[in-house]
Amino acid sequence: MTDEKFDSRVTSKGVTEFVYGISWQNTSKESLLRDGRTEIEHPRKDQHFVQESQHGIAMQANNQTKLDLEDQAAESLRKRLSKEQLCTKGYEISNVFWKDDSIRLLGYCF
Repeated sequence: MTDEKFDSRVTSKGVTEFVYGISWQNTSKESLLRDGRTEIEHPRKDQHFVQESQHGIAMQANNQTKLDLEDQAAESLRKRLSKEQLCTKGYEISNVFWKDDSIRLLGYCF
């Protein structure tokens, strides 16, 4: 399940800024891996390394998945800006924020 949020404002200098976020829920760790595996491989006890979860690092999407999700979010943002009739001369995404269950794009219109 995904949730989309969008907001914009015009600054005192007349620049339109926007924030666009997509969050997801009930996403399995396996679906975030997206490298063809159907299961997360867990180390056997005789292997000589420590599981990431013991250090408090949450399972995250691999780099390719993040790039794919970022591309999808950017395309959804483009459609939303068109729907809102904003940024007709173009825009720039100035910041991308990732969390375990969301991505947020911040930017401004030209």
